[in-house]
Amino acid sequence: MQTNNKNVVLFVTANEHEREAFEKKFIRQKEQYILGKTYYLGMFGHYPAAYMHMDEQGVTNPAAAPLVSQLVNQLHPVAIVMVGIAFGVDESKQKIGDVLISDKILPYDSQKLLENKTEYMETPKEVGFQLLNAFREHREWLYHLPNSEQSIAYVGAMLTGSRLINNYEYRNQLLFDFADQKPIGGEMEAQGIYSMCRIHGVAEWIIVKGICDWGYKKNTPNKENDQETAAHAAVDYCFYVFSRNGVFDSLVNETQEITTKYTSGTMIQTGNNGVQIGQISNGTVTVNMGGTPQNTANKE
Repeated sequence: MQTNNKNVVLFVTANEHEREAFEKKFIRQKEQYILGKTYYLGMFGHYPAAYMHMDEQGVTNPAAAPLVSQLVNQLHPVAIVMVGIAFGVDESKQKIGDVLISDKILPYDSQKLLENKTEYMETPKEVGFQLLNAFREHREWLYHLPNSEQSIAYVGAMLTGSRLINNYEYRNQLLFDFADQKPIGGEMEAQGIYSMCRIHGVAEWIIVKGICDWGYKKNTPNKENDQETAAHAAVDYCFYVFSRNGVFDSLVNETQEITTKYTSGTMIQTGNNGVQIGQISNGTVTVNMGGTPQNTANKE
């Protein structure tokens, strides 16, 4: 199947291990450029995909934000998946290479420092409904880590902020402050992805990351190997989800043309990328986007 620019899922990575892991599963078909940066069109699992790798972690980073935002604006993807590495929060239960799937994100950058507590200004952000439904189905996924243990997928809230956390006390303070949300891990790019989706009207987005450390004592002799292990596990889980027949057909279906006879009035139609208003010509309303008529008037 040849991929064009329409109805694609955009995948984003921000670490070299993430890039290497993703490109082993991604079938590259076409190379394109935006603001001098290369991105690719191709297939991931059974579905058309676009892929961009950021050279610096943190999508709020000034070097990354304009590129991803411009690409989202240009492609109008039906969904965005950030796949990569993160820190875990429960060393007794989780392990390096387990996969964290966000059902919501918990931004911690915007804070109000009070006398006896920190108040966080951002509310939790829910991920895309269809993506989350699909990513919850992890019971049949089987992935063995280099140590022969099986990777486990966890679904829950993920801390996100621009700081690279390498401090035990600060990590635990965040866990205490957000205890009611029961965080399963943390990372650096989700808030930027959410903001771009909000600006450009992309409802479906999700963060999928493998555990590479615990938010402290990151610079161990196994750092690179742990990041590689985590990245490959996260990408493998994404590939498992996108290789299930039919799971995203309603999300990335081909553009449909719907023609209805009207004498006057307006037809409003919803679709994957927002609301489309049909054009009336000689009594015919034509809408070139999948969906169903929501409001009609004076139909013949």
